[in-house]
Order: sequence, then structure tokens, then C-alpha cells
Amino acid sequence: MLQIFIILAVVISGASILAVEILGTRLLGPYYGVSLYLWSALIGITLAALSVGYTIGGRRADAAPNLRNFCWPIGLAGVLVILIPWLRHPVIEAFAGLDMRAAVLITGTILFFPPLLLLGTVSPMAIRLKAVALDEVGRTAGNLYAMSTLASVAAALGTGFYLVPHMGVARLTYLIGLLLVLTAALG
Repeated sequence: MLQIFIILAVVISGASILAVEILGTRLLGPYYGVSLYLWSALIGITLAALSVGYTIGGRRADAAPNLRNFCWPIGLAGVLVILIPWLRHPVIEAFAGLDMRAAVLITGTILFFPPLLLLGTVSPMAIRLKAVALDEVGRTAGNLYAMSTLASVAAALGTGFYLVPHMGVARLTYLIGLLLVLTAALG
């Protein structure tokens, strides 16, 4: 059962990463325009957050590989995602006087870096919890990253082509946050 839960959590976390990134353009676009600056900022923020998350997750996986340490970042990321629509206006207003490039980079970092960093910790911990022998670590890592990436592809297409047009940005953001919180609670 633990093995199935780990796969489920990796898939949900991977899907959430790209869905949140795409939602970021819809959440910030009305203020900054859906421009090259916005896309560049959000892609850069996402990759930077994941890099830091992978590093922290790898260290935590070696130090304390257990289900609780695997689940709490997922739940906290969910709470932070739920807060994004509420925090968006105050954060944007706080940096309204800056050059647009600086404003979009700072605003995007404040809103999206923390939950994406936390989601970045999931895969290293999942690999540590799922691999039962040293000779299968590579296969386990490859399979988990493949599942996470396929979930991200599905989320990117589903978010842009179906979910945003049918649910709206705020409701979908809340739903993703809630799904992450429920995933953590299930663990």
C-alpha cells in the first residue's frame, strides 16, 4: 500500500507543479500581460524552486526517510497554493512601483517559489522510500521521474485546454491546493 501511495503522491505532485506554473500566467497576466517577461519569470522561478527542492529533498531523504517527512511538504505546498489567489493582490500592489520585469520576477517568486520548492522535495524522498535495494535505485528514480513528468504533461494540456476554460483560475487553484492537502492527509 505504501508503494502505491508513493506513486500517487509523485503523480499528483508532478501534475500540480506544471498546473501551478500555467495558472501563474493566468493569475499574474492581467497585471503584467502574458508576455515574454512573465513566461520567462515563471519558467525560471519554477526551475529554480525545483532545483532547491531537489537538493533539500535529497538531504532530507538521507537524513530521515519516513512517510511523515514525505507528506508534510506536500500538505504545506497545498496550503500555500490555496493562499496564492488571496495573496496575489497585496503582493502585486507592494511591488507596483518597480519596473515590470523586476515586479513580475519578485511577485512570481514570492507567490510561486515556496510551494514549488516544497513540491520539488517529493521525488528525492519518494525514490528513497520506494527503492528497496541499492541495485534498483536507478530504475526506481527513472520510473518515478517518468511518472511525474507524464503527469506534468497531462496537467499542462488539461489545465490549458480543459480545466481553466471550464473551472476558472481561482477555483482550479483552490482545487489543486486541496488535492495536495488531501494527498498529504492520506499519507
